[in-house]
Amino acid sequence: MKAKTLKLCLPVIAITVQNNTSWLILSPFLQHLHFPVATIGTLIALSPLLSLVSRVPTGIVYKKHRARTLISVAVVMMGVCSFLYSSAEHWLIFAIVHGVNGFAYGAATTLCMAFYVDSLPSDENRSHAMGYYVGGLAVGYSTGNLLAGYLADRFGYDVAFYAAASLSLIGLTLIGLIGAPQTEPIARDRSRRPSNLRYRDALKVLFEPKMAEVVILAVFLNFLNQVGGVFFPLYGLAIGLTLTQLGLIRAIFTLCNAVTRPISGFIVNRFGHRRLGVAGLSLQSMLMMLVPLCTSFASLLTMSTLTGLMRAVAIVSNAVGLVEDVDETRIQRGIASGLYNAAGDLGNILGPVAGGLIASLTGIAGLFVVAPLGSTLLYFPAIWVLNTWRSRE
Repeated sequence: MKAKTLKLCLPVIAITVQNNTSWLILSPFLQHLHFPVATIGTLIALSPLLSLVSRVPTGIVYKKHRARTLISVAVVMMGVCSFLYSSAEHWLIFAIVHGVNGFAYGAATTLCMAFYVDSLPSDENRSHAMGYYVGGLAVGYSTGNLLAGYLADRFGYDVAFYAAASLSLIGLTLIGLIGAPQTEPIARDRSRRPSNLRYRDALKVLFEPKMAEVVILAVFLNFLNQVGGVFFPLYGLAIGLTLTQLGLIRAIFTLCNAVTRPISGFIVNRFGHRRLGVAGLSLQSMLMMLVPLCTSFASLLTMSTLTGLMRAVAIVSNAVGLVEDVDETRIQRGIASGLYNAAGDLGNILGPVAGGLIASLTGIAGLFVVAPLGSTLLYFPAIWVLNTWRSRE
């Protein structure tokens, strides 16, 4: 990894640590306040819903020269919301705080991804670079989960939320260290690149077949991840685990992502991102269906670690597909980043909402059978419809 690429990754890691220091403990926090499981799922889904709302507008207003300022504003908003979680005991107050936090996080990550790709050194391998990027996200998830579980167990929910708020200062510092973007000579033909896109024009990009393929896989991958992220802590608490143990399990899950994602670029180059993306999704689903058989810390840790490895391969494969298959001369970089992240938000919305409804009918254990199986069975017909439409076109 080149020094400039590492420098670009650091703010992404800091923002992800900040967000996930709050995220792990939100569902136990709401359970502590005696909310029903279906309500917990619906409230948690508000954050990705507002993230989804922010993606395309943020992609439209994205410009490299003002990206750092916009990212900094979003990080400050996230810090304020993290602080306010501790006093959001009424469902309406929680909904407002959580929704604003989701909007800010969606804007920050959309801008970060577009800025990262636009700022890569010209001689950096892009497949490897996307592995580094999603690996940086995984480092943030891992650190945030471990920190949240420990702080909540040791000092209570309030301290964990205050710690998440203070982390915004680190993010702001790292953004400032990147330095102002330099004006670069035009090295390639940009005459066909779209400009001044409207919201309606941006949504038309979804009908680009290769963009649609990336979007579909992102939805299902994030659906599975949110089912695990939101309801796994509730399952763990039900079988007697502590928040520290749950934070450690999720930290190792994401650490596997952090270690595997950067090297997955080499694997993707060898076997192809489409093949590995489908394999990663299928194997992740199969492993999640084993959760009801796991009744100890060791067994859950093993299952979670293997799931993390499969998710890492699938995520990198899809990110490589976004960079390599989506034509930059037809689709503006900010729009591609916004739609890619919006697809993840859609999965993040469906995961808690559908998961809460399923869990209310089958119980938490049954959820981990029905949701992974159903998502995989739905993915293949969706791709078949896309391929059929593509062949007709």
